[in-house]
Amino acid sequence: MEKFYRTVRTKFGVEKQQLKDELKEEVTEELRNDLGQEISYIEAQLKEYEQLVAEVNHLLSTMRKDRIKQRSEGGQVKMDSFEDDVQPLKSKLRKLEKSMQKRLDEQKAYS
Repeated sequence: MEKFYRTVRTKFGVEKQQLKDELKEEVTEELRNDLGQEISYIEAQLKEYEQLVAEVNHLLSTMRKDRIKQRSEGGQVKMDSFEDDVQPLKSKLRKLEKSMQKRLDEQKAYS
């Protein structure tokens, strides 16, 4: 490696440290661009996940209130209505899972 730097210096008049700094700057910029896209994607997926978690928590809270209310009236919560309420959340979760799997597959293809 030292021979390479010596050859470059003699031919182009470039100092070793200057060459290292330029190479480091170029690599840093490339990584910043590549990782910036990944970070943006991950942040978007996290926001979607947080929204899904909030919806699930809201649904569970509502179900608890309904169950308490029905128990106080002497009835029982029916599981049929529970499945109907959960379907939109399951759909969103599947969509999120597919999106994340697709992104993971794309990353494996680039590697």
